[in-house]
Formats: sequence, C-alpha cells, structure tokens
Amino acid sequence: MAKAPSLSMAQRLLLASQSMAPVAVKAALVQKLGPEQAAQLSPHIPPAQLRELILELPIDFLAQITTHLDPRLILATYLALPDDLHLQVARQLCVIGAFATAARYAECLSPRQVKMLIYGINDADHVLQIARHIVDIELIVQSLRTFSTGYLCKLTEAAAADDNVAIAARVLSGLPLPRQVDVCVHLESDVLHDLLPLLLEANETLRDFLPERLQGDSAPEGTPPAGGEEELPDSIN
Repeated sequence: MAKAPSLSMAQRLLLASQSMAPVAVKAALVQKLGPEQAAQLSPHIPPAQLRELILELPIDFLAQITTHLDPRLILATYLALPDDLHLQVARQLCVIGAFATAARYAECLSPRQVKMLIYGINDADHVLQIARHIVDIELIVQSLRTFSTGYLCKLTEAAAADDNVAIAARVLSGLPLPRQVDVCVHLESDVLHDLLPLLLEANETLRDFLPERLQGDSAPEGTPPAGGEEELPDSIN
C-alpha cells in the first residue's frame, strides 16, 4: 500500500501556519515551494482543503505535481475532482511527455471517465502512448467498447506506425468478435497483415466470422488458397 512521505519540521510548521489562510494565499505559497515539495505535502492536507487548493492551482503546475505524486495517496480527493480537470491535466501531461504518469492516474478512474479522457485528448498517438503504460487492459477495452469503428482503426494504425501492433491486438481481442471483424474489414491491408495473426492467436474462433476476402490473410504462411492447389514453379527447360 502506498505510504505518504514523512515531512520535515519546517514542512509541518508550514502546514500548521497555513491551515486558516485564504486559498489564494495557499496557492501562491505552494507554487513557490515547487512541484516536488507540493507533492510531498499533498497527502497531509485534509481532502476538502486539498480539493479547494487543487482547483486554485494552474494546470501546468498540477501536471508537474502529479509526476512526483502517487495518486493512491490522494485517491479520495482525486476522484472528487471534476472530469474536466482530469482531462486538462491529462492533456498537459501529454504535452510534457509524461505518458506513464497520465496512465497511472487514468487507472484510478472508471471506464466512463477514461472514455471521456480518450475522447477529450482527441489524439490517437497520445492515447496510444498512455495505453502502453496501462496495466489494466480491461479498463481500456471497456472504455473503447462504444467508440466508432473508424476511431478504433485510427488507434490501430497509430499503433502500427509506432511498431506496437501488439498493444492494439491486446485491446481489440477484448472486444466482441463482430466488432473485431468490423475493424479488420476497414483496416489498411499492411496493418491487417500484422494484426490478424495476433487476434487469431487470442481467439481462433474469430476465423469463422471473417469474410471470405480476409480468409487468405488469416491462413498460415504456405497454406494453398482455398479451392485450389499451390501453384508450382515453371519447369526448367
């Protein structure tokens, strides 16, 4: 279980002296301390006061704090924050390349909230980079379940461009088979060539749902086309 960092005497005195200060004064002081010290102090601030303080701080500063703070230490406060704030911080984390931090915080949210994050980030490459660090793949599957086929294709192609089709296969294989087929039908052939074997490895039953034109892509290498024999090379004269 995550444990809050211990505070120095100076930090304890600071907390005691600021308990009754106006939130604007607290916000100014916290920014002077910097994101790392602010992260150390956060778990020691009562949840209601911490929420009030977070809402007063700039988004870029909040994003910096999260890179030093385990969300489990302030979980009740974090979950009580507006979804719009979650989105703004996640976007800023993408800007600074802190995708692992964005993933760590996203995993504390519900599938509905993660869906809103994905929709709000609106950048397939950034969503992919966050997904790389998600441990709970089922959370991503549930979040993407109602997204359009076009968007699922966009994410899959972004994964292929990043040489990481495996993450797309892990996510798509959690969807119902008809949805998997629908995505396969609309993918570029080179992406499908890399993806389909991974999906079939996860669930061979998918082959029974594929349209005839994709059956060739799903066949193991060296298998003759259905309804005919493998073509032999011309004789040497």
